[in-house]
Amino acid sequence: METNASLQKEISAEREASEIFEEFKELTPSEFFRRNKQMLGFSGKIRSLTIVFHELITNSIDAAEEAGILPEMVIDLKRVDKDHYILRHQDNGPGIPEPFITKVFCTMFAGSKFRNIQSRGQQGLGCSGCVLLSQMTTGQPVKIRSGYKEGDKIKGVEMTVKMDVKTNQGLILDRKEIELDSTGVSMELHFKDVSYSLSEQGAFEYIRRTMIANPHAKIVFKDPTGGRYIFDRATDEIPPMPKEVLPHPKGVTADDLIFMAKHTDKRRFRSMLTSSLSRMSNKRVDELEEITGIDFNKRPKDMKWEEAEKIVELFQSMDFMAPPTAGLIPIGQEQVEKGMIEILEPEYVKTITRKPKTYKGGVSFVIEAGLAYGGKSGRVVGEQKKAEIMRFANRVPLTFDQGSCGITEALKSIDWKRYGIRDLENAPITVFVNIVSTHVPYMSTGKQSVAPEAEIMQEVRQATMKIARSLQKYLNAKRAAKEEAMRAKVFETLVPVVLKEAAILAERDVPEYIEVMKKVTRNAGILGGATDDE
Repeated sequence: METNASLQKEISAEREASEIFEEFKELTPSEFFRRNKQMLGFSGKIRSLTIVFHELITNSIDAAEEAGILPEMVIDLKRVDKDHYILRHQDNGPGIPEPFITKVFCTMFAGSKFRNIQSRGQQGLGCSGCVLLSQMTTGQPVKIRSGYKEGDKIKGVEMTVKMDVKTNQGLILDRKEIELDSTGVSMELHFKDVSYSLSEQGAFEYIRRTMIANPHAKIVFKDPTGGRYIFDRATDEIPPMPKEVLPHPKGVTADDLIFMAKHTDKRRFRSMLTSSLSRMSNKRVDELEEITGIDFNKRPKDMKWEEAEKIVELFQSMDFMAPPTAGLIPIGQEQVEKGMIEILEPEYVKTITRKPKTYKGGVSFVIEAGLAYGGKSGRVVGEQKKAEIMRFANRVPLTFDQGSCGITEALKSIDWKRYGIRDLENAPITVFVNIVSTHVPYMSTGKQSVAPEAEIMQEVRQATMKIARSLQKYLNAKRAAKEEAMRAKVFETLVPVVLKEAAILAERDVPEYIEVMKKVTRNAGILGGATDDE
């Protein structure tokens, strides 16, 4: 009896397991992110809308730059109801050919090639993530217009599409050909459960900061209140495109080597290493082979995980030349200054672009910094101006998670009093920091804060302290000029009175004193309009 009962329990358990796994199915990327939209950055009403702006603006700038076009966008955000908005975004890029429209807007992870290149993109999901959020919150399709060149003619198409999350593909609901005079893409999306805000994390501030780091762009923005803002370009210089660079041996992991081995077209593991890694010569490969005892003439696909771990561990103990930095394209000291002047209209500005450095021994990076004082610098809190920290990674504003960011930590560790700023929190200054790298060490999947790597923090400190010394000289000169003006004012007020009273007592005319006063005060402008009657 006990045996039969035990057998029945086992059969019942197997049946339950079978029923459970009948429901088990593979999720498409679209389905996965529909269930986990926070991994796309869509968490919170303000943040969700800001991420939408980020994805659309970044895509437009990238497309225009690749085509050698100065980026220009017109963005219209209209409020329909509480937390319900219609966003219209139009750019002047090269447009999207019709066969690729649904791939761009309705397919998650359209590409999977591993590339070691400086990139604005953070999540890499672009417009498709925005379409998914729109569809999830409103059920509405996206309307797209694309003008693109086909031969010598501009072809125009208008489409209404939806994303099929089950197949990770687009569904075309409507299509028609249209006449357009220029290339570019415009789209209309509906969003709910989002919120427009003028706060430091809001969409407006994202545009403002984007323009500082991308002074060659132009954005015309109409907000939900009807306000129209023109963010004009500060330069007509299109930045050069970054180049793909080979990863450095000290910057790779065992998983990276396995990935390369599976996707290489090389027949031998030896040739895969020399062609896939920088600073990797045949002599170095011979050293690796001798120390590890691994046969480097075998096929890359035959590499085992334990072998990859051995190689990576050995990389860390070997001396290599620093990684190449030709693929890094910073904004540039002059361009950062132009961007800050255009947006902040400061009383004083100083910028710097540092020389390339490496962190973890094998990942190159460049730090750019800027300091703006006065004008529209800083942020207004009530009736007081407070310091504003602007963080960027590859020209992209990092508007969230400031407190946990290594850049913020580095800036706050500086003794600002040494540079004439008594209290950083309450100073009318804007501090700009941009990190340029093929691999920015983000703290989390949200990619809004940079890890406190020692080398990065040191470079942020060094760059900021150098320009802070220039600000200190300016502030000292400003204080000295103010004190001199106050002394001159004393002479201007008191000397004429003393001379007049002395002349009365001596029963003589008031002597000429203007030229003498100019020499004494060393400020010809103060008394330039004085007369003998004074």
